[in-house]
Amino acid sequence: MLKWHKHYYTGSGVKNSSRIRRRLEHGNPVPGIYLITLSDNPRNLLEILSALTLIQESAADMCPEIVGIAKGKEEAMDLVTEMIRTIFSETGGFEVKEYWKNR
Repeated sequence: MLKWHKHYYTGSGVKNSSRIRRRLEHGNPVPGIYLITLSDNPRNLLEILSALTLIQESAADMCPEIVGIAKGKEEAMDLVTEMIRTIFSETGGFEVKEYWKNR
């Protein structure tokens, strides 16, 4: 089961996030969609991964909490930039996990 943050970011290219989310929950492929997750690696703030990787059940089970969804890799990178800027402007730092925990 995928873990979605209650207030995840959605890129402007994503037209029906609830439908995409439902498809991902059922293990169906959603080409062109990228997910932004909290990173398990302490050296990274966030990670971008293709939704196609979640077709494998083991990958879906290990997926960290999803905090954003975008259409295309470029939009995903733009969304990450926006998220980091927002976090820094609101907290004055880069404590991403703490920010999402309290959001």
